[in-house]
Amino acid sequence: MSFSVQPDEVVGIAERVRLALDDTLDRSAALREAVDALTDALSGLPSARAAFDDVARARVDLSRGIVSRGRSALAALRAVVIAYVAADDEMAATTTRSGADAALFDPSRFGRGPL
Repeated sequence: MSFSVQPDEVVGIAERVRLALDDTLDRSAALREAVDALTDALSGLPSARAAFDDVARARVDLSRGIVSRGRSALAALRAVVIAYVAADDEMAATTTRSGADAALFDPSRFGRGPL
């Protein structure tokens, strides 16, 4: 079947994005661990610790947010692709039924002779 958008291509690209998000989550966890360790190491310098923590925590939260929003976007994309394929299947089935019904159509019933 021919689609204007190739679902298998979209699914393949989405899988690559999912794998990249998994990798980003792993790196986000490593970043969080490193920030925690450095924050602990700066315990003797409260002002430096606070300044570092203000900046670094925002980046850790951002990295986790990227993964969360990315996964949400992929879930929405999955639903769209499924709906697209289902609608296309329905259209194909309807067109097939219409083609079969057209053979039964008698235009003379509407005041027009056969073509």
